[in-house]
Amino acid sequence: MRAALTDPPILALMVAQTLIWASIFYVFPALVLHWQDEFGWSSGQVMGAFSLALAIQGLASGRVGGLIDRGLAPLSMPTGAVLGALCLAALTQVQHLWQFYAVWAVMGLAMSLTLYDAAFALVVRGRDETARAGITAITLVAGFASTLAYPLTAWLSDLSGWRLAVWVLIGLVLAVNLPLATFAARRLEREGAGRALPDATQAPEAWRRPGFWPVTLGFALSALAVGIVVSHLLPLLTAVGVGTASAVLAASMIGPAQVAGRIALTLGGARTAARTLSILAFGGMGLAASLLFGAGALPAIVFAFALLHGMCTGIVSILRPVVIRETLGSRNFGAVQGAVVRPSLFAFAAAPFVAAMLADAGGYLPVLALCIMAQGAGAVLLSRLRT
Repeated sequence: MRAALTDPPILALMVAQTLIWASIFYVFPALVLHWQDEFGWSSGQVMGAFSLALAIQGLASGRVGGLIDRGLAPLSMPTGAVLGALCLAALTQVQHLWQFYAVWAVMGLAMSLTLYDAAFALVVRGRDETARAGITAITLVAGFASTLAYPLTAWLSDLSGWRLAVWVLIGLVLAVNLPLATFAARRLEREGAGRALPDATQAPEAWRRPGFWPVTLGFALSALAVGIVVSHLLPLLTAVGVGTASAVLAASMIGPAQVAGRIALTLGGARTAARTLSILAFGGMGLAASLLFGAGALPAIVFAFALLHGMCTGIVSILRPVVIRETLGSRNFGAVQGAVVRPSLFAFAAAPFVAAMLADAGGYLPVLALCIMAQGAGAVLLSRLRT
């Protein structure tokens, strides 16, 4: 980890990933209420655009990973940053719902080109066996993306409307993220080009490799549960008897808790198998959801939920690419990771709708039960991997 903190391309990605996550991902939950107020769209109408973006990100992830495997990260990552900035600019001109959906459909492609999965594939290509330290360092800092996005957009929106906030984010992407991501991609590609040669015959058959399905389905089930919590957090907490003020405070604790989990992993988890830690993290998120059954009787328990769920989520974001590499190897990692992650992205995208349908049918207690069962099933699947 210490070496990663003095590694120029890793340092560049630490800042670049923080800014791109804040600008093209967290901008949605940060500004969604402004869009609903201005345009009069319902929550379901607006959230559908975000689900579309995540689904397109999932569809494109394998292709993007293949580009990185072929040494094209110096082209693909800057292209994604520029495309994201253009989408943000188009967002300021939207007047109709179909235009809003069109912008976020293209933004899904920008996400696939620039966010964690692309960055992790690049780091594995450039650093291979030492990639875990670099991935940990990147996610440690980028965990503050939401901490940057929410107050910055709120302050700028109060100052002169949400469009000003979006234009400032565009400036950050073009002036800071773009040069840093370009530098990191060129440097890591140059250093890793001879280490991970592409083999077009293997990537399409990643599903044949031993361990592919337990890893893929295990992380997809966990992503479904995490997506439910992320998209329905406030109504979920309200439904179990948590007051509004406590619910908002608990929600604000999850981001810092993710960083705390990553720090704990950095300090104490280097010698523990990534698969074992992932199983424990899945179990921790399931336990966190189960705590909410008692929140009505003991409202303070919601803060234990926020801390535990946030820490475990932060840990899993680091461990997923490590488990994929350890299970399926580093050859053609970008394409293989894309194949593994695609169902997770689809599950995350479907989570808001699945939870809404379940809540309408039987309230939020069945939703909580689904979260617990999904995390438990994910842990069982990972436990079936060969050590």
